[in-house]
Amino acid sequence: MTMHYDLVTMEPVTIAGITLRTDNSEAGMQKIQQHWGQFFQQGVTAKVARAVDPAIYEAYFDYESDANGAYTLMLGNRVPSGDDVPAGLHQVTLPAATYAKFTIDDPRAIRQAWEHIWSRADLHRTYSGDFEVIGEKSADIYVAVQQ
Repeated sequence: MTMHYDLVTMEPVTIAGITLRTDNSEAGMQKIQQHWGQFFQQGVTAKVARAVDPAIYEAYFDYESDANGAYTLMLGNRVPSGDDVPAGLHQVTLPAATYAKFTIDDPRAIRQAWEHIWSRADLHRTYSGDFEVIGEKSADIYVAVQQ
């Protein structure tokens, strides 16, 4: 699998949603799947009244080390910076950064895309925060990289 990416520079991105501390092990992947169930069961998108767009954002931050260590995952929606967060939700602002932006045609293929990204030696990741913008028919994966 070869995936093309574009380098994009973005201002800070603020997301409100539910969080989970996990890693990329098989057990961690199962926790993520359960987290998705909670996201829909709790109606998180309906709670985020001032979402910037209808896409679901999946953010990765507070990396312990690299792709092999623990990190915090948030499922939610992008919101204006400084917005009030509804009860039961958290907010994170990922810093301005340069990202390798990967686009995939099937949101169900996000894990396979990440497995490809983890295997690439040409990406010099900063682990300052990564995220996905997930639509119904496609997804964009933003991986923070050194310029």
